[in-house]
Amino acid sequence: MKKLIAMISMLLVTVALSATAFAAGSLSGKVTKIESDKVTVTVEGTLPAWAKKGATVSAAGGSPKVVSVQGNEVTLRFSKAKAAKLKVDSPVTLTESDGDDMQGC
Repeated sequence: MKKLIAMISMLLVTVALSATAFAAGSLSGKVTKIESDKVTVTVEGTLPAWAKKGATVSAAGGSPKVVSVQGNEVTLRFSKAKAAKLKVDSPVTLTESDGDDMQGC
């Protein structure tokens, strides 16, 4: 019985820590401006440390590069085709990229 309680406790702690780690790695925002391949996103709340100029993030099914950060606005460089699919005022979730994106054909 003690083993069962200990196992359930460890499972709950693991789930709680995983949820916290995932939540810290993403942020939500709204597209405010689209200029060719540059998309400006206004984010809610404060920006995490990984959202800095030159960083690669995951957003809208792609891996754009952060061009600039000013206050709570993040400007991303998408491919022109991906930027053309986005619409102003559409919601976007930015996630820290781990750099393990597929390469090639």
